[in-house]
Amino acid sequence: MARSTVVAFGLLAALALARGARGPHGNPALRRGLYAAAAFLTFPLAVSFSRGSWIATAVAAAVLLLRSDARLALRGALVAAAAGVVLVGGLGLGSSGVAERLDSIGSVQAAPDQSVSDRYDLWTTATRIWQDHPATGAGPKAFQQLRDGHAPLRLSSGSDAEDATIGFQREPLLSPHNMYFLVLSEQGLLGIVAYAALFLALLLGCLRRAGRPGAGPAALGLLVWILVDFLYADIGGTTTVLTSVVLGLAARTAFPDPADAEAR
Repeated sequence: MARSTVVAFGLLAALALARGARGPHGNPALRRGLYAAAAFLTFPLAVSFSRGSWIATAVAAAVLLLRSDARLALRGALVAAAAGVVLVGGLGLGSSGVAERLDSIGSVQAAPDQSVSDRYDLWTTATRIWQDHPATGAGPKAFQQLRDGHAPLRLSSGSDAEDATIGFQREPLLSPHNMYFLVLSEQGLLGIVAYAALFLALLLGCLRRAGRPGAGPAALGLLVWILVDFLYADIGGTTTVLTSVVLGLAARTAFPDPADAEAR
């Protein structure tokens, strides 16, 4: 999961920087190199098997490219598709696992797997906790304490995880795996309204400044990725500091220092 986040951020940053290298004063060699880097990063993103990162990256890249140029968005989609076909389809790198994960995206409503079913139940649990504490929520870290008293009976006690580094272990489900439901359950209506106002202000500010040179396009793409990813994940783990840096970049872009603006 950490790899998928880092790779997705790198892919979006490469696209944004390539966009900034366009125009009469841009560097064509640099631009081609950045597009090549973005295309190459589609492979490690694909074999991360993170459905959430795939969706968030696709949405963020679409917003970033459409904000720049609709034709550029179409070319970017074709390049990404071609890279996926060559690396996964042509070379057979991770093809069976990728195909299975892609198929599972379409079945999350009709026939969800256990991980998706557990996530729905965790969202239900967060909603029930919020209903008991509607205004200010149950308090920080309260979800894991109140989960068992509000969860559906079918919710799993934990999630199975296994890889070459950690081996097999069972991870407890201590959060709703949705940042918005987490804020709602622990901070109530006051918290979620403040949270929504903050992110709306960041998004509108980044959209306004995405057409200017500098970090604006990258801030927009990375912020959109986080906003989409928070629909089925919450902050935590090894990428917390990186997420904080991205949010700081978005804030710096959305609310620039007046002194910098006067200097320009």
